[in-house]
Amino acid sequence: MPALTYASHVEKVQAEIEGRAPARSAIAASWARSAFHHGLEPDLQLNQNVLSQSELKLEQDRLDLLLHIARPVMEQLFVAVVKTGCCVVLSNKDGVILHRLIHDVDLQSMNAVGARSGAIWSEEHAGTNGIGTCAIEERPVIVHKDQHFREEIIGMSCAGAPIFDVTGNMIAVLDISSARDDMHASFAQVMSSLVINAANKIETEHFRASFNGAKIIVAEGHSNLGTPLLASDRDDLVIGANRAARRLFGLQNETFAIPLPRHEILADDTPPAGLMDAERATVRRALAAARGNATRAAKALSVSRATFYRLLKKHDIAL
Repeated sequence: MPALTYASHVEKVQAEIEGRAPARSAIAASWARSAFHHGLEPDLQLNQNVLSQSELKLEQDRLDLLLHIARPVMEQLFVAVVKTGCCVVLSNKDGVILHRLIHDVDLQSMNAVGARSGAIWSEEHAGTNGIGTCAIEERPVIVHKDQHFREEIIGMSCAGAPIFDVTGNMIAVLDISSARDDMHASFAQVMSSLVINAANKIETEHFRASFNGAKIIVAEGHSNLGTPLLASDRDDLVIGANRAARRLFGLQNETFAIPLPRHEILADDTPPAGLMDAERATVRRALAAARGNATRAAKALSVSRATFYRLLKKHDIAL
């Protein structure tokens, strides 16, 4: 790729955004947002916005479980890319870098562009970039060199992938970045594949940890959002689903206010072992099918309302 001058980059960005044509790509859409929505200029030199240690600690504590799970995955990813001059970072949904892995050789170049722990890489602050643009698009993105909006960071190559929580909302971005001159677009594609796989692994392990003690079911069916996962309790009532499963089965947050029996979502249903477990599961399933209405649940079980309330008390089931 021929060397790109700052002047030509500014002209290129301005020509694109002044055309006001419909965005032809995620990058073009991000450039337009950077200019018109965020009020940035491609040649504007910005002060590095970095949180204090206490502020950073607060943000890290908010995602303590995710960070605990992400660190070993990030270390494996870092081993795979460290020789190419890449650093691996995890940010929250607001673009704050919470954790960074980087080789000493690359510290100076990455610090110079502000890719350090506590730095804010939201699109609003930094313009088009692998972290901030990924957070807005909520999908994997590659931002290679002059695809960045701001001229001061056009030497970077970034690949970001989103991480979603157990309610299907985005909570973090995993990113691989490099500031080396010899980073080619073809390797940026490799970076993207690696970071997507790692982000999916973190998201899966976070889901499992969030439903510790529950049965985790890998649902059959294809989703481009990753592996569909469901969590069910001892009575085979579904108490959680990741983003892929929610999309696959059309589940909403309201679905889990009164958990559904697993057989209403999946074809297979394994009955609980033991008489007490079976009775408890039957009561809870009837209550779930009646959407919490005790009278309807008692009628479905062909027992009196008084008997049904005794069953609730016997099995310590709250309405």
